[in-house]
Amino acid sequence: MSTRRNLLRKAGLAGVGTVSGAALLPSPPDATDPSGTVEAAEPPAEAGDWVDDPITDEDETPIGRYHYEPTLDGYRATAPFNVVVLPAAGGESGLERIMSVLVDEGWVRNPEEYTRYAWDRTTEEYVRQEATAAQTYYGINGRRHVRCWSFEGVVSMQAHEDTPARPTHGVTSYLRGRETMERIFADEGWRVSPRAIDLRNETEPDHDGLATVIAEEP
Repeated sequence: MSTRRNLLRKAGLAGVGTVSGAALLPSPPDATDPSGTVEAAEPPAEAGDWVDDPITDEDETPIGRYHYEPTLDGYRATAPFNVVVLPAAGGESGLERIMSVLVDEGWVRNPEEYTRYAWDRTTEEYVRQEATAAQTYYGINGRRHVRCWSFEGVVSMQAHEDTPARPTHGVTSYLRGRETMERIFADEGWRVSPRAIDLRNETEPDHDGLATVIAEEP
């Protein structure tokens, strides 16, 4: 813990906030339609320890609460995790399985994006994003976009909708990103438990601090 406190230092969570006016921007025209609700399933047994009480410390569980960017003082939180995915296989195989679902949906991997990091409690290090995908490579007109990390067989996903790439890139909605993941994976037969884990990472413009759990059915 002391190592991480030194890395974070005064950077804290000050970087998490609102993109001015972003909530008023339209969705990208080719966005996966997240309208409607998915059939909510009970969280899987392996998530049982995470659904009863809020998670407020990234050293308590394999689940991330935020991803970060490096600064001169350490690391600064930039966006909240809002989806937890439990693929049948762990590690790189699990990430590839998740990415394959998005590629089948027409998404592209490794799009133009900022590099972000997440905290790995087992190595006590910040780890570079391990798998990313978006609806389009550049997001000129906006897009849905995800970043993923796999720690201890559990994938923390940050899902959001981007503003148009120019003049300044930002986030217009975390909610639409989360709902898009719910719909895509539910349509593929994965078990979806919306808003099941309380990460206490509420962030403007529209993230309520809750993460959806998505599990690959055995």
